[in-house]
Amino acid sequence: MTKEMKIAKIISTKQIVVNAGSNDGLEVGDKLEIIDKFGDEPIVDPDTGESLGTLDLIKGNVIVSKVYPHMAIADSPKVSPLLQAMRPGLLSSPLYGSSYQEDLNVDPSQITGGLPEAGDQQIRIGDIVIKR
Repeated sequence: MTKEMKIAKIISTKQIVVNAGSNDGLEVGDKLEIIDKFGDEPIVDPDTGESLGTLDLIKGNVIVSKVYPHMAIADSPKVSPLLQAMRPGLLSSPLYGSSYQEDLNVDPSQITGGLPEAGDQQIRIGDIVIKR
């Protein structure tokens, strides 16, 4: 995939739409990272002078759940009970023993909905998305 993907729509705290789809090689189950470039200056190898790229801050992770030709819906990952038990104070939580879907840290003012019923690093429309 050569196209730079971006968030085109925020459906909810659990779902986004990216501006790439099956025509761009995306498939259901693909794992994506929502990133923020940390500065524009590339990191340079001191020995070779070669550009090593930029530092990327990972804002969130999503998994493609539905693919259209030019766009795709991606969801925040579900958390398993085992991972929940590893978090402090959650052994006695009512969530223990069942999985749940974590919220993405989206800008609430940009949530527009759109599907029929069935910190400071907020995720915003236009954020860059990369395939892992």
